[in-house]
Amino acid sequence: MNHTVPASPASPHTQKICQQILANVNAVWVKSEPLPGAPEKECFQIVADHVVRHGGKAITGWAIWEVPGVYIEAEYHSTWQDADGVLHDLTPYPHKFDKILFLPDHTRPYCGRQMDNFRQALVNDRDVYRWLYLAKRCFELTNAGDLADQHGEIRLAPKAAKEYWKIMGELSKLQSRLDRRY
Repeated sequence: MNHTVPASPASPHTQKICQQILANVNAVWVKSEPLPGAPEKECFQIVADHVVRHGGKAITGWAIWEVPGVYIEAEYHSTWQDADGVLHDLTPYPHKFDKILFLPDHTRPYCGRQMDNFRQALVNDRDVYRWLYLAKRCFELTNAGDLADQHGEIRLAPKAAKEYWKIMGELSKLQSRLDRRY
């Protein structure tokens, strides 16, 4: 399967997911300026630290990603707004991007808890639907109860850990099939 890329704001499926998340707000392009040495995908801490050192403020919202032709996903995200009001994405990713698509969301401030992604299939494929369901279930397991307030390595109860590892095995098999197909 192709790797995840920033979604196109002009595509109907991007507009649809953005409207489902927050009506009447448009997604914007934000320049990707990953901070050297910062951990991958730790946007909330990266931006909070940057605000302390450089001023400005954190703007929360949704990074809109897609695997072209397979699925689209909105990931809860934080960007840095400088004194001039310009947004910057300071977070390193596994792949380099010049810019990301970001949907600002003033209705859901970051309170130290993870938020699950919004995901939608772009193709009628049972394996894609199953992959998306398992990604949601994995989030539910790793953020149940007090786990929602924990960061870094977490410890699952034995029953949840058993289900988690079963899901991870199935996700791996699905990923292999999807990689061959897409």
